[in-house]
Amino acid sequence: MAARVRLDRAALDRLLRQPGGPVHDHVTALTRRTETRAKLNIRVRTGTTRASITSSVRTRGTLVIGRVWTPSKVGWWLHEGTGIYGPRGRPIRPVRAQFLRFEVGGRIVYARQVRGMPGDQWLVRALRQTVPYPVVER
Repeated sequence: MAARVRLDRAALDRLLRQPGGPVHDHVTALTRRTETRAKLNIRVRTGTTRASITSSVRTRGTLVIGRVWTPSKVGWWLHEGTGIYGPRGRPIRPVRAQFLRFEVGGRIVYARQVRGMPGDQWLVRALRQTVPYPVVER
């Protein structure tokens, strides 16, 4: 004899997707921990990029999605790298002048090109340090 099971879809929805439900609360906690860890991992000079790191949790259909990001271009450059280490793989050269001019250790330096700097994947590292599940990169 087969048993019949009736599901209360509204109660199941509250458990899985609504704020205050255990799944939503778990994703929120992991997202906040990842944001905190990302703020600890990022290289800092002035703190502006660190302060711009933020997070949100939302529900889309059957998914509860936690998101950590920064709108700062500097955050992207620190994550992915620049110059030969970055996505383009080319040295950084001046666009409107013959030389790049920047300050290093209190002195002015001129250069025709620079190699750039490697990225340190601060956000991926934060995710791996925080989330107890395998992290898949796109």
